[in-house]
Amino acid sequence: MTEETSSSHQADAKLLTASLEVVADRADALIASFYDRLFTEYPAVRPMFPASMDAQHDKLLGAIVALVTNYEDPEALRPTLLALGAKHDGWGVQPAHYTAVAGCLLATLREYAGDAFTPEVEGAWVRAYTFAAGTMMQGAAVATAETQAA
Repeated sequence: MTEETSSSHQADAKLLTASLEVVADRADALIASFYDRLFTEYPAVRPMFPASMDAQHDKLLGAIVALVTNYEDPEALRPTLLALGAKHDGWGVQPAHYTAVAGCLLATLREYAGDAFTPEVEGAWVRAYTFAAGTMMQGAAVATAETQAA
């Protein structure tokens, strides 16, 4: 990673952390609202999830916190994201689903953060999500290739 990239990740990490602190006391409601939005706007994805969403809520919140708290060193996140992408591939997740999640996540963060969700904060979230989703899709592609080769 170049020094410029490292510096931009550090700046984004600060924005991400600050924005997460704004919504921290409402994190459970934010995650529930995200899934409500996702299932309303994209009802075809609902069958990909368990009937009881409690554990899924915890997993997503944990993933968001991990992304934010480790974003200064995104390469450290890469192995976990690649493995997570491979798992998602096994569940039938397609590239369009990552786009749907991005839109719903950003809309939900914007709703909960209010005026604190500035264009700079949104940009940091877009870059972080793009990194995470892109890495996950790489993991999914490897899993697909391995399945087809077997």
